[in-house]
Amino acid sequence: MSIQIKNLYFSYPSSNANLFEDFSLQISDGWTCVAGSNGCGKSTLLKLIAGFIQADGGHVSTGSNGAETGAVVYCAQETSDVPENLYLAFWSDDNEIRRFFSKLKISEEMLERYETLSGGEKKRIQIACALAERPDVLLLDEPTNHLDSETVGLIVSALSDFSGVGIMVSHDRNFVDSLCNRTVYLFNEARAFAGGRECISYESYPCGLTKALELKNRNADKSRNEWERLNAKADSERQRSAKLEIENQKAKSRLSKKSLDFHDHDTQFKIDVARISGKDRTTGDAKARLETQIRQTENTRDEIKKSLKRKEGFALSETDFFKPINVEKCVLKAGSYSIDVPQIEIRRGMKFSLTGQNGSGKTLFIRHVIDGLESSGRKSDVLYLPQEISDEEMQKILNDFYELDESERGDVLSTLFRLGSEPERLNQLREFDFSDGKENIGRELSPGEFRKLMIALAVRKPVSLLILDEPTNHMDITSVVALENALSSLDCAMIAVSHDRAFLEKISNESLIAVRNGNHGEIKKM
Repeated sequence: MSIQIKNLYFSYPSSNANLFEDFSLQISDGWTCVAGSNGCGKSTLLKLIAGFIQADGGHVSTGSNGAETGAVVYCAQETSDVPENLYLAFWSDDNEIRRFFSKLKISEEMLERYETLSGGEKKRIQIACALAERPDVLLLDEPTNHLDSETVGLIVSALSDFSGVGIMVSHDRNFVDSLCNRTVYLFNEARAFAGGRECISYESYPCGLTKALELKNRNADKSRNEWERLNAKADSERQRSAKLEIENQKAKSRLSKKSLDFHDHDTQFKIDVARISGKDRTTGDAKARLETQIRQTENTRDEIKKSLKRKEGFALSETDFFKPINVEKCVLKAGSYSIDVPQIEIRRGMKFSLTGQNGSGKTLFIRHVIDGLESSGRKSDVLYLPQEISDEEMQKILNDFYELDESERGDVLSTLFRLGSEPERLNQLREFDFSDGKENIGRELSPGEFRKLMIALAVRKPVSLLILDEPTNHMDITSVVALENALSSLDCAMIAVSHDRAFLEKISNESLIAVRNGNHGEIKKM
């Protein structure tokens, strides 16, 4: 069983360029991760395979030897709609089908209140229903967004038994690494390589996402260094050729009789001997050989795809903060739930990861820290980037951007680029500057782009404590890696809430965990 894509052409009606152009790919049994920046066609590729959209040219087939066989099931990011086969599958007489619901801990009671279930509970039901279809091809689009580690563990366990062709679009490196033995990394050729086409290509790696990113960066550095080495070699050879040309011209001048006296027979005789013997052709021959070598060096150089290196990172504005932040031992309450908080001293350079199941009190703790700083007159010391951004907050973010002067907006756009945003998105922001279309651009930018814009605006201000609540949600892997590289270099205090373990391991040096047992929980220092 395999998916075969041959000479695929596809473009959206609103675009004047092909997204995919003469694109060919084969994916066999097992789990494959499809990764890449936003806009590189990850979700589009899944929809083409699923048959939701049709290619402009080429062929997409699922089956054996190109024959169309087997069922294809697509799991979208959204889980608001009840799966069509939910009740039939849950009450099936087939124990094998019922096993999927048992493995994902789905109860009858959950079916009765689907609309009130958490995102993680709905995702478990969606995946159980997908597996119940017994598909030959299973397509998952960002299956772990907003999910805690326990839910992700249940999903990994259920998906590990799938024996067909599985493809997932995900930036969750731990999740991908636990299931995938292949990664297909999509990229725009023109942005990845000098002289590349304005369409999507890919690189394939026989491993999970973490190792694939390492290999991708290593190969990019290797190709760039080799291109630079050969280019420097060609430059050196051209300089030598120029010197030989000067010497060659001098030699030709020495063999010229134009300036000789007509009666100077002795000198004329010597020139004739030199011409016949070829004694003064040495520099000319050497230059000809060198010209051949230059062409060979340039041809070898031009066969290499020179990887373009993108600038990353940002710096927070300077702050004179030195005074520690003390969180006193206390009990926090929310309805019937209470959580014990130990005494915690937050000093400069301490970067806390805050983990725990959904509903264990992480947001309650963060709110307590912020309220404590505000009540003590230190509101300006903390910068909080929330998990969800309301429409009103989005409009405020845009207004803050529009109110900056040209130089300041340029700095923000530069930070956005370093966080993985592409030029067309930045151009949208420029085009809508001080126009009547602010609300339109708000609809155009994705949640991930808004989050990056919020970060780019925030880091312009002096800050003592940076609090990030699920900062990587809605971000592609390019942006996630750029963000973690930037955050890991900061020296301010930080608290980061995230279910992305790889992200937290890169940016944090301290650890807090929220543990819940019924209606009582506690924050533990690890």
